[in-house]
Amino acid sequence: MDNITTSQASTQGLRETQEIPNIEVPDDDLEGVWGRLFSVRENVSVCNLVKPTYTFGRGRADYRFSEENFDYKILPAISKLHFRISREWQDDLDPVVVIEDLSCNGTFINNINLGKGKKKLLINNDEVALASPNTKVFVFHNCFQNDSNDYPLEVTEKYTMTKKLGQGNFGEVRLAYRQGTLERCAVKILQKRGSKLKLNNVQQISNEIELLRSVDHPFIIRLMDVMDTPEKIYIVMEAAGGGELFDRLVDNGRLPEATAKFYFYQLALAIQYLHSKKITHRDIKPENILLATDEENTSIKLTDFGLSKLAADTSQMNTFCGTISYIAPELLDTETLSYTKKVDLWSLGVVLFVSLCCYAPFDAEDMKVRYLIRNAIYSFHGKVWKEVSDEAKDLISKLMVSEPTKRLDVEETLKHPWLQDEDLHKKVLDILDEDPLSPSKKRRLEENGVENRDLVNAKTPKIQVGITEKM
Repeated sequence: MDNITTSQASTQGLRETQEIPNIEVPDDDLEGVWGRLFSVRENVSVCNLVKPTYTFGRGRADYRFSEENFDYKILPAISKLHFRISREWQDDLDPVVVIEDLSCNGTFINNINLGKGKKKLLINNDEVALASPNTKVFVFHNCFQNDSNDYPLEVTEKYTMTKKLGQGNFGEVRLAYRQGTLERCAVKILQKRGSKLKLNNVQQISNEIELLRSVDHPFIIRLMDVMDTPEKIYIVMEAAGGGELFDRLVDNGRLPEATAKFYFYQLALAIQYLHSKKITHRDIKPENILLATDEENTSIKLTDFGLSKLAADTSQMNTFCGTISYIAPELLDTETLSYTKKVDLWSLGVVLFVSLCCYAPFDAEDMKVRYLIRNAIYSFHGKVWKEVSDEAKDLISKLMVSEPTKRLDVEETLKHPWLQDEDLHKKVLDILDEDPLSPSKKRRLEENGVENRDLVNAKTPKIQVGITEKM
């Protein structure tokens, strides 16, 4: 419903002279609340809707955006009165929630520009963005259209479940908010029956979850909670507001080499940590590399490192077109029962390749792709590669090697000349100090016995490499 006639509009006008601070009702005092706008952006508070009408903008609005919410690049694009949300009654029908675009630069509902002066029904899990589809701010939750019955009590007692973030072989991922603190998190819902999960072994499930719990690193998504029910497993992790590296590449094209290096270095540090704990990821790809914020200079968060072992081996190769490129040659051999941690280093090389050119190194029919991967046949031809440094290409060529024994390990990767960059190390230290992902849950490395400077000092790393035997 893209347009609503003016006769349906709320009779309450804009209160141009009234300025009310951001409205946030405590989570345990929700009487009279008919809707909630959950924040999907750091420094933006949750808004609980009680009155019939609310205005939002950077001027005199019921909910005011300021420099505390947005930086100087984004804030000027937000109108003084950007949008209005109203709860309206129509005849004898149940009330509806309407959003109206009042802005010059657009109010986006689920990535679609509403258009100035136009209205639309707002329904559960609709996402609201300002001035650009990438500047996401809120997810709407209608308290009278609660889908909590879709989830067991042990889940809804702790979390408010909202929009779907993604769907995979394991199940789905949903954005959720912890009751009381309203901390954002991502809930991976694993379907026990009728899926590709190998969840028959209860001890195996327990072991894998304990593995996830044991990991604590600034560039790896943190496990927050696990709820095991008869039908499903709910794995709660911290949420990353910047989305997947895959989506950023699709939306913006290849990364500048400095940005690709910045992300790759963080990723290599994360893999160094996992390998030091004798953990092999096996499924490193842009979909499993999350970005903490929408900004270019942001921290990365590696995810799904423990769940690949719970899935059937073939599931990795069928997720979407191109995923097979990230799988090391030795994993394509179904007769190979053992492998080393160097399978992750092949994947790192492919991620770097794709980040720099925005296309897969192997592009052919399935059987031909397998042949190309097994023999590491790829090239740096094309105009785009003329703009990439020889050092970056050299690192790729030493990671994407078909013979594992000749492939760099993670320590050798961190010592490669391309990564010996003082500005790069300083940027990583700055990101660690800012810790942008979860201000309410900041975890300085010093608290875990690891100094920031030791983490980024690849020549004398404090975290040593793990064992090198076959896993």
